[in-house]
Amino acid sequence: MVYDIDMLRSFYSNFPKRVDAAREQVGRPLTLAEKILYAHLYEESDICPFLRGEDYVNFRPDRVAMQDATAQMALLQFMNAGKSKSAVPATVHCDHLIQANMGAKTDIATATQSNSEVYDFLKSVSDKYGIGFWKPGAGIIHQVVLENYAFPGGMMIGTDSHTPNAGGLGMIAIGVGGADAVDVMTGMEWELKMPKLIGVKLTGSLSGWASPKDVILKLAGILTVKGGTNAIIEYFGPGAASLSATGKATICNMGAEVGATTSLFPFNLNMATYLRATGRDDVAEWATAVSDYLEADMDVQAQPDSFYDRVIVINLSELEPHINGPFTPDAATPISNHKFILWGNAYVFHRLDKSLNLNWNTPPIGETRTSPAPPPSYTLEEIAGGEPGTGKQISFTLSEQEIPAGILP
Repeated sequence: MVYDIDMLRSFYSNFPKRVDAAREQVGRPLTLAEKILYAHLYEESDICPFLRGEDYVNFRPDRVAMQDATAQMALLQFMNAGKSKSAVPATVHCDHLIQANMGAKTDIATATQSNSEVYDFLKSVSDKYGIGFWKPGAGIIHQVVLENYAFPGGMMIGTDSHTPNAGGLGMIAIGVGGADAVDVMTGMEWELKMPKLIGVKLTGSLSGWASPKDVILKLAGILTVKGGTNAIIEYFGPGAASLSATGKATICNMGAEVGATTSLFPFNLNMATYLRATGRDDVAEWATAVSDYLEADMDVQAQPDSFYDRVIVINLSELEPHINGPFTPDAATPISNHKFILWGNAYVFHRLDKSLNLNWNTPPIGETRTSPAPPPSYTLEEIAGGEPGTGKQISFTLSEQEIPAGILP
């Protein structure tokens, strides 16, 4: 099913001419992010070469998505705005107040009972103002958006930090606060500092144990947790085309872990396939018809250093599975550097009464250990200063003692 089909039809009929007008005014080739941003200016006549990281720009996003924890205040504010309905398509998703504990069926029933007052409020307000309402158990907001609302070239805001998940379908999707959502829903301009642009060129193709998640895990190790601040991460290159739409969404989702404003991929056949698989054949057809506008201009792809503020190259063919942490997502380690048996004197943790010194010592995945055999694991009590031989092995008790589950060399 295609939601808001009239809006989508109008968007794709106008998108090319808006991009052409922006390119002419700016006077140079455009990245994909720039095409989408300029096509969503609050006033089309405001086109000019905005300074990235300096100029504040007014935009007109296509839609809004809100999760149940953050929608409450947003809808309270919207109710006081004197509007009869939302100016743009908007949805509320009841997922964040569901605590994972006993299993889906039991947890949803528990959440529905304990949060009944919140859910009743959200539903009644949504019904009154023409806002889409996804009840508890209907799905996680980011997956629902990807399967139903995200579209290539569009722009949306959502009251959740992982709203950029929709970038997997070539959409600029930005996580915001409830007040921002109210601005857009009331038809006001939405202000954003013109983001800087980080171009990530992907070459090769994934192989072996590597998955799309390892792309962003490796990138987190390069950019650190603040390296993407006030920037859009734009992926491009032959490697990008080899990834599935859901794989792209996974990568974009975790762009929040490096502080990025959002992340996105150029439109390609895999996105069209996903759109059709989720009942959006019309959107796939419209996007395919303007596919040249849903990627960076050829000059940008040929000379990325001239158009992005920073360019990073990742060869997918050489990419290993990564494990990130503990404590911070930018502590990225390829699996070949990881170990699996606790031993020695390499790591110090501070959540026990005494420091916990650990070391890992196993072969890489897929290899068999010959000799010497690994030394026995310490028990938690032995390391913490308790009586030896009375506890579980440390590898099973770390989480119980509030020590991070991931341990890095």
